[in-house]
Amino acid sequence: MPRTARKRSCTDFYHVIGRGINHERIFNQTREKNNLIRLLRKYLDKYEVELYAYVIMSTHFHLLIHADLKVLSSYLAIVLAEFAEYYNYKHNRNGHVFQNRFRSECIENTQYFWNCVRYIHMNPVNANIVKSPLKYRFSSLKEYETENSQIIHADAIRVYKKEFSDFEEYLDFHQKSSRQIFIDIPEEVEIQQQKFALALINQEAHRQGLDSPKEIIEQQSLRKDYQQKLRNDLRISKTRAVRLYRFVKRCIIGK
Repeated sequence: MPRTARKRSCTDFYHVIGRGINHERIFNQTREKNNLIRLLRKYLDKYEVELYAYVIMSTHFHLLIHADLKVLSSYLAIVLAEFAEYYNYKHNRNGHVFQNRFRSECIENTQYFWNCVRYIHMNPVNANIVKSPLKYRFSSLKEYETENSQIIHADAIRVYKKEFSDFEEYLDFHQKSSRQIFIDIPEEVEIQQQKFALALINQEAHRQGLDSPKEIIEQQSLRKDYQQKLRNDLRISKTRAVRLYRFVKRCIIGK
């Protein structure tokens, strides 16, 4: 079956995610994370790729990259192939290391760009690894704090300084919530959708002048409208919307 062609971004900015095969923790050790960072740096100039944000988790990684789409594919092909060779030799194994090819989504406006940067940096916090994104060593946030671009492109620091008055404002921005859903491993997408569903029911209760989101759950017409809005906003199936509704119900009334 032919592969689906990647969508080309009108800005040449892409959010990229790659994950280990069969949920393997291919970046479990510090030196494995460091090796991927080394390889990302090694081929940046050769392929004219600009990196604006990254985070390396145990099972997957996120990158925000500015590049021509064909160049991006070539760049990641060599980076991931070299990492796979290293990983297989290190663990005395053969075969695939990554789950299929990397996934990508287009970043086509400024708001989505900054929300994506925030989502990438907040990955370790959302995974309950650290309480503050600055405490996580394997992300680009520290480079923004020091304004010393080791891997991220110099323009990343320039646009950050143009957008935010100082690093404290930038760090505060990371604490804000977003209703956008980003590509990720399935478990993380589910968490994003659950947060969205909770935020939506509270927003709908406020918009309709209700005292509590419980009123949406208690009234048939209101809960049907809420589930339909979940389907429309998240572009999910009716079955998935019902599952999210049940999660929200348990959170709000405990049943």
